[in-house]
Parts: sequence; structure tokens; C-alpha cells
Amino acid sequence: MTNFRTFILGLAAAFGLPWLCLIVLPAMQYEQLTPVAYDKDKDGLEGYFPPAPINGQGQLVYISEGCNQCHTQMIRPVQLGLDGWYKGWGQDQEARPAAPARASVLADYLGEKYALLGIQRIGPDLANFGWRAPKVDALYQHLFSPRSVHDWSTMPAYTHLFNVKKIQGPPSENAVKLPKKFALPEGYEATPTKEAEALVQYLLSLKKDYPVPGQGAAVAASPAKK
Repeated sequence: MTNFRTFILGLAAAFGLPWLCLIVLPAMQYEQLTPVAYDKDKDGLEGYFPPAPINGQGQLVYISEGCNQCHTQMIRPVQLGLDGWYKGWGQDQEARPAAPARASVLADYLGEKYALLGIQRIGPDLANFGWRAPKVDALYQHLFSPRSVHDWSTMPAYTHLFNVKKIQGPPSENAVKLPKKFALPEGYEATPTKEAEALVQYLLSLKKDYPVPGQGAAVAASPAKK
């Protein structure tokens, strides 16, 4: 009986402690977060951290389409030797900054209904995609026909987020622009739905590399270099 009781207690501890440390405590800590004001003298910035709000409606589309199954939104600490900072991942568009930009912190997700860290990185990390994103037209093309952008792409085509219809009158200014090889039948066009528009605006709003108050400006808060 004693051995059985010890086994049960050990089993409960083996599952309970990780659940407590990895889920409950971080959730409680996240609920207590509030925006932090920058100190202009120490940080060289004004306003509050984090300063870049996301597009909430587009985030719901991102979730419903399962984008977080293949894309992460978290830069891991460079000390782990896993990622650090790569070209185009933030405001600094150089090949690789001399001082690695910071890893993601809990407050980066403040104000978001869901913190979409992701579960695997099949596609590129999107934590700071807003800095390196192409023009809106190119994003629509990528969503509608990924292989028209990269023939090796494994990303699914989100054609259901577009209205494919016969052209009535002048072509739509928002129609997806496709190369000849991937063009729709003559006389037809694909235009983004409200969901596609919201998703694109969400992707453009992803900018989670602003300096953390009190930790030094690891990333210059200036317009992205092109």
C-alpha cells in the first residue's frame, strides 16, 4: 500500500509540476501584465511597450486557417544556439547585426487574445514578418497560389479566401496578379474576400522586435531599412 501511494504521489508530481510551471504560473503572470512606459533618458524612446498592436480580426483568420501549425511567432534566445536573428527577421535588414537582437519576451504578446507561439517551424518564423513583408498584392498572390511565387513551396493554396468570378466590366483593381503559367482562365479574376484582407493586415502588423524598457535598445526603433 505504501509503495502504491508513493507511486501515485510521484505520478501526480511528474504531471502536476510541469503543468503548474509551464501553464498555470505563466498564465497568471500574463494576466497581470500591463503596458510599460519607456524612459526617454534611459531607453531613448517615448510611448509604451509593446507599441505595435496586431490586427485582431486577422488573427482569428490566421487561427481558423491553421497557419500556426506551420509558422512560429517566437524568436528563441541566441544562447541556445538555435536561431538568434536572421536576415530580414526584424527592423534591421542587414545580413546579421553585430549584436544579436533580443529574443521574444512574454510582454510582446500583450493585448493579443492568443499568443500564437506555434508548434513547429515548417515555414519561416513570422514574429516580425511586418518588417520584411512584400507589397499587399504580392501577399495576395502568395496566399492564392504559393507555387507561383516559389515553385518549391509546400504551403497550401488558400483559394477559398478569394472570389473567383467572371469579369464583369473593367477588371478589379484588387484582382490577384498571377504569372502566365498560373493565370486563371481567360475572362476570370480572383479578388480577396474580407477574410483575406484581414489576414494580410494581420501579417503586416506583426512587429515584435521593439526594445524592452530597461534592457537597452538592442534594436533601433527606426523605419526598416530597405
